[in-house]
Amino acid sequence: MDKVIEKKKRPLWQWGLIGVGAVGVLWSVQGMLADASIRTYRVNAEQLTVSEVTLGAFEDVTPIRGTIQPFTSVFLDAVNGGVVEEVLAEQGSFVEAGQPLLQLSNGDLQLQVASNDTQTTEQLNNLANISNSLETTRLMTERALIDSEFQIKVLERQKQRLEQLLSNNLVSKEEYEAIADALTYQKRIHANTLDRQELEERIRKERTQQIAGQMSKLQDNLALSLSSFEGLLVRAPVAGQLTSLPVEIGENKTRGQRLGQIDVIDQYKIVAQVDEYYVTRVAPGQSARFTLSGRQYAASVLKVYPEITGGTFTVDLVFEGMAPDNVRRGQTLQLDLTLGNPVESLLLPLGGFIQDTGGNWVFALDAEGNYATRRDIVTGRRNNRFVEVREGLQAGDRVITSAYSQMADMQRIQLSQ
Repeated sequence: MDKVIEKKKRPLWQWGLIGVGAVGVLWSVQGMLADASIRTYRVNAEQLTVSEVTLGAFEDVTPIRGTIQPFTSVFLDAVNGGVVEEVLAEQGSFVEAGQPLLQLSNGDLQLQVASNDTQTTEQLNNLANISNSLETTRLMTERALIDSEFQIKVLERQKQRLEQLLSNNLVSKEEYEAIADALTYQKRIHANTLDRQELEERIRKERTQQIAGQMSKLQDNLALSLSSFEGLLVRAPVAGQLTSLPVEIGENKTRGQRLGQIDVIDQYKIVAQVDEYYVTRVAPGQSARFTLSGRQYAASVLKVYPEITGGTFTVDLVFEGMAPDNVRRGQTLQLDLTLGNPVESLLLPLGGFIQDTGGNWVFALDAEGNYATRRDIVTGRRNNRFVEVREGLQAGDRVITSAYSQMADMQRIQLSQ
């Protein structure tokens, strides 16, 4: 007869070992799955630049590139167009104020000036004739008054004599009355002439003022017409260096066209281009430093042009203290523009990453230096060497600062030796 054999139960310690093994397997599988889900970029460590975050004084400066330009430049434009007839000065030469530079010819302008001259002269003559006529009328009225006053005196004397003779019955009353009537008539004529003189004088003054104003305008117009003709001879408005005169004999220049440029070279300025990132931080009065021929010089911002072109804006700087004596127009200088006072901050060296991330995140290395993970940061000011770190990193952290162009979409960088 068969005997039933009972199966022995596993000891508890074996079940414990099996559980620990299962947990380990699950942990490994989970890690492998997690690693697989993280986008990792593998690269040789020698191809990257790794920098350490440090605590130090942040110098708020930015490098700018400037060009030496004259402080004052005067442009020469053609007031009236014409054909270049003669060039009287060489480009690059030094000229004095009023010195002839260029002779233009313009036949149409000459005819126009001659016609204006004739018309203006005719109008001036007509106004002069009117003025003379008014003066003649004034003199004639004065002559009439003189005659009238003379007749009144003669008649008054005759009347006085006839009054005595009439009292002695030596003249007839009719003869006396004729003289008296003539005197009364002459007095009325005199009064009328006085009224006419007053009216004529008022009219003469008004017309004289009008004529004087019209003649002044005509003379100004004539002078302007003549000056436009004289403008065909281009003269230097200021003393300086004739840095530009791009003209050729026989060339036709239109009205308003640029003829050349004169630079006043007793004082220079620096015209620099600044990255638009600093447009709100650059202001007149800020200082800049540069080195030339082994010596250091200082300059200050004179004017800021707010217009942004091609990612930069323009500033004008003037030399402070002693200016270098060996600069030339168009010479290029490398300057450090100070934007603020030094401040103790976390500093991260600049690199290609700043263009790829805008300073919003970086790849920070772990303690062993085998992996670098993406980390969000907050940056502040920048200079030509460092960017100020405000959040996301600590002193001693190591960061990949080379360009991220090939790994910008990755979450982790694996460094191989």
